[in-house]
Amino acid sequence: MTYITLDTCVWLGLIKIDLHKDDNVFEEICYWMENKHLTHITPENILREWDRNKAKKLLEISNDIKKLNNTVISSFRGTSDLVSAYQPDTVEDAVSKRIDRVETILKVHSEIASENQAIYDEAIKRNFNCFAPNHTDDSFRDTINIYTVINYIKTKGYTDCIFSTINYADFSESKTKKHDLHNQLIDDFKNANLQYVYCDEDPFGSKLLGVSLRPYLPSFQDHLKEKKREEDAKTLASKKAITTTTITSPDADYLENIKHLDLILSKKTPTTWEQDMVKSLISRHDSYKQYFFNNIGNNGLV
Repeated sequence: MTYITLDTCVWLGLIKIDLHKDDNVFEEICYWMENKHLTHITPENILREWDRNKAKKLLEISNDIKKLNNTVISSFRGTSDLVSAYQPDTVEDAVSKRIDRVETILKVHSEIASENQAIYDEAIKRNFNCFAPNHTDDSFRDTINIYTVINYIKTKGYTDCIFSTINYADFSESKTKKHDLHNQLIDDFKNANLQYVYCDEDPFGSKLLGVSLRPYLPSFQDHLKEKKREEDAKTLASKKAITTTTITSPDADYLENIKHLDLILSKKTPTTWEQDMVKSLISRHDSYKQYFFNNIGNNGLV
């Protein structure tokens, strides 16, 4: 099992990604966590931060995306689907649903890492001495968060663990070495078997997903394909149920043969062989004649 802690800034970045697409990195991360392919570890303080700031973040993220509507989307006024997807009410609803989903992951689908006095003492020491993540600014809460994670995974004995953040100022070696962990944190990360993965913003999470997660976790694209296959199967089953009830005394092989009829009906120019097949089925049993004439108009052939 792979264990991961995503910093709050990563979650907020994920919430903004591709709000109106099924295949996106937000959905991919959520799929892994909600289906227990990837276990998230939530530090206790991140829950406090989330509860304290989520209303404010909902407003900020919604406003950021509305700005996109006023700049980029204004060029596509003739594309009704695109424009409607970025209307204020639509955006706020989509963002709100994502925030609720992240909250459920943080509180329900995650392991909660608790704080203790030793963590507070370490955070105070690093804060006073300006040790990372306090080397550029006062980052007491970030120190609490990361040392809560370190303490938790060491206590549990976990070995495959990742911490990912966009906050290079606190955790990376420098602005020009964002993917390198700050030298004052290396030993503590190493002793906890904790891997540092800086989360790129463009494209979002390219190393995190492309190198650290996708090669080792179930394919999200395969999941989407299977989901579509199941939805198509349900649609076909529903169609069969409806048409079967309207066909008088269907042939014994009716359900199997109408699959072939559907394929032929969907074509603008059926082959001679396909036309002969339709004629053969119609001649074979009246149920195919009924089905053919009931559905020919639905396929644009009249």
